[in-house]
Amino acid sequence: MKNVITSGESLYLQGKDKHFKAQLKKVFEAFFSEPKTMKEVDLETGIMRENICRFCRTLRLSGQLFAVCKRQCRVTKYPSVIAWTTNPELAPKNNQLKLFV
Repeated sequence: MKNVITSGESLYLQGKDKHFKAQLKKVFEAFFSEPKTMKEVDLETGIMRENICRFCRTLRLSGQLFAVCKRQCRVTKYPSVIAWTTNPELAPKNNQLKLFV
C-alpha cells in the first residue's frame, strides 16, 4: 500500500518543520552574540538542551559553529565545558598547514 498523507497531516508536518527552523534560527542568534555553552543557550532561549545539541551538530557540519574554548559553565558550574560561537570573527584561527593545495 502507498503511504498517503492527508491534508491535516501535511499541515502538521509543515508546521513542525517551520517550528524547528525557527528554533534553529534562535539558537544561531544566541550563539552569535558571545561564546556560550549549550546549557546557557537553553536557559536564554527556552529551547531544550537536547534540541540545541542536535542543532549544534547541524551547524557544525555546515561550518557555521565553532568551538572557542573550554571554561566553567556559568549555569551548572561544571569546570570544563566547550563554549561555542556562530560569529566567524570570534572563531579561533586555523593554524593547520595545507599539504595538498
